[in-house]
Amino acid sequence: MASSCLTLGIARLFANVRSAAQLDRKSIAAFRIAVGGVLIADALLRSRDFWLFFSPKGLFPPSTLQNYLEPGCWSLNFLNESIWWQATLLATQAAAGLSLMVGYFSSISSCVAWVVWISILRRTEPAANAGTYWMACLLYWSMFLPLGDELSIDSLRKKKTTHATLSFASAAFLAQVLVVYVYAGISKLQGDWLNGSAIAYVLSVHDHGTWVGELLNTSKAATKFLTLSTLFLEIGGPLLFLFCGNHFVRRSIALIFILFHVGIWITLSVGMFSPIGITAWLALVPWHTNRTGPQMKKHERSQSHMPFFLCLRRITNCFVTASLFIAALALFYNAAGHGKKHPRWLTLAKNALALEQPWGVFGQVGPQEQWVTGKATLKDTSVVDLLRHGRPFKAVRPPGGFSSLPNHRWHKIFWELPKSRQAPLREAVAAGLVADWNRRNPESKAVQTLEIYFTQVVHKSKSTANEFPQLNEEGIAREFAPDTTLRQWLLASWPPRGRGSGNLDRFLDENGT
Repeated sequence: MASSCLTLGIARLFANVRSAAQLDRKSIAAFRIAVGGVLIADALLRSRDFWLFFSPKGLFPPSTLQNYLEPGCWSLNFLNESIWWQATLLATQAAAGLSLMVGYFSSISSCVAWVVWISILRRTEPAANAGTYWMACLLYWSMFLPLGDELSIDSLRKKKTTHATLSFASAAFLAQVLVVYVYAGISKLQGDWLNGSAIAYVLSVHDHGTWVGELLNTSKAATKFLTLSTLFLEIGGPLLFLFCGNHFVRRSIALIFILFHVGIWITLSVGMFSPIGITAWLALVPWHTNRTGPQMKKHERSQSHMPFFLCLRRITNCFVTASLFIAALALFYNAAGHGKKHPRWLTLAKNALALEQPWGVFGQVGPQEQWVTGKATLKDTSVVDLLRHGRPFKAVRPPGGFSSLPNHRWHKIFWELPKSRQAPLREAVAAGLVADWNRRNPESKAVQTLEIYFTQVVHKSKSTANEFPQLNEEGIAREFAPDTTLRQWLLASWPPRGRGSGNLDRFLDENGT
């Protein structure tokens, strides 16, 4: 009796998982339209700093960047360094987005979108966040989905099909969306996430917070609730969605995650991550509650048994399965820690397909503040902050923190630049900033020297960010506790200094020694 109940329970779980992997065609259409919007919005946002990010004299010279990238990474942007070619690819991304929005040649448009998105990702990889990689994965799996079956120009030329689709690709798409949250949630099962203080640190403008996040950060009870509820949602939500067969519950979970991303969008500076998250969940919303499985109509059934279509479907399934295996291995090695070396074939495969799976977002947070400044001395002897639109330079903590930088991609670059992985890029970043400033300003305002500083303050005894020291009118902390640690690094300078030059040299010069 017990054995039969167990067997029945397992069978029910498998049926629920199968049902979860069955995607509604209207939901896929909503996903397609949203993907098009993301592609267009991303292209427009990138145009703000086009020269800085895509010019060979900008932040990431192609030769420096190609040495920085892992084996297997590719980009059409590297075929030609000219500005016109870079602009063509960015315009192609927007055109593919528009084509997807209206559903015109959806399959071809999705392939073009994936190729161009990966190309631009690799060309600007030091400024890419988890959302950029997530979008690459979603575009990859969506190439194998029936994107144009509903609410599209393509559908006008097709016979009406069933309400839902179930395939290896739909299962892979589902797994890709859910694993992002489970991985992120598990990576948070430590330290400040478990004691309820992590969100309070993240919402600081000296971390990733916006002014709304700073406002929310004034309530210790609210930030503790948000910390613990985030853990519960990221781990429990995907599992409940996967194993619960009730479609109303699944719709509710999808709506909760969409609202979760709206909240992130408002309170955190994370670029396109939230719109991409909302887009992903649109594909998973189950609308038709009275179905047990996708039923093929007569013409579809006869077509599926034709040798050509049968062979094509088998090849597609094999390719999707192999890709899913590569993604799973990439996820395993990421979860095993940074010390775990990837086999070379896996590195080549995951980078070629852009299935890296880097989902440990905000896993490590703590009672600290950090900020970056770009001290530039101009030809007219004025000293400005090159990272903040040329404002008069102040060595103290910027009141707006990272939110005072031009946009999220600047935030991402200078958040990561202190890490050893980014060390080969530092001189190029400094030179690119100088070149961009000099081309936009008169000769009298040309940069003579640039120093990029990164400062970190650790407040070990503070349990929330709103307990950090207050600033005086000059932006200097009124007091530092005995266990407060302040560190400052000279990340990069222009003209470049010789090896061993840095803070000590400047100290000796300033003191006439």
